[in-house]
Amino acid sequence: MPSIIESFTGKYAFLSPIFRSAFFFENDQYNSPAAAFEAAKILSRPDRVSFIGWNIQPWKARRLGKNIPTSWMRPDWDAVQLDIMLDIQRSKFSWPVLRELLLATEDAQLVHGNACHDNFWGVCECQSLPAGKQKYGVSPRCTGDGGNRLGLILMQVRQEIRAGLHLTPSVPKCGPAAEVTTESQAGKRAAQWASADTHSELASIRRPTLI
Repeated sequence: MPSIIESFTGKYAFLSPIFRSAFFFENDQYNSPAAAFEAAKILSRPDRVSFIGWNIQPWKARRLGKNIPTSWMRPDWDAVQLDIMLDIQRSKFSWPVLRELLLATEDAQLVHGNACHDNFWGVCECQSLPAGKQKYGVSPRCTGDGGNRLGLILMQVRQEIRAGLHLTPSVPKCGPAAEVTTESQAGKRAAQWASADTHSELASIRRPTLI
């Protein structure tokens, strides 16, 4: 095991926020941490349904998250986003297969290396990458000293699991009928919103009522 895992790709893709894996967060099923995280920005649960279920691609969830109308956003987002990401990762890694993969990283330092200038959740390495891999260009602010908040969160969850926490998968506190109804509605809503490109289109979509 390497002492540092510097990229959440390949063998370590399961650490990435866009890795597809089903888990529950706040009683709804998501297919990636990216989808759950973007949904959590929205104050009203019915408006989150575009991100729920298996139909939305993680990269589309990220794109849609950038287009969430300001009026839908929870006002305390900047203050709570780290705690939300922590809870999402706790839920994701409460499932046995992913939990064992995380534990298998042993004591390796987890660094969310990237090329997209994200120095909040990770560490952008654009300046040290060969020209062919500088997909988003080179930014002078990317000096290799990013906050790596996602990596720190993952290492915290790993330590919590070692302490005996998160050993039971998180599941909704509702009946089977309600779960099926919610997931079905989520799939329809996700398909509708995934095809919309502007705020006006998003706002015009009729929202189903969640149970």
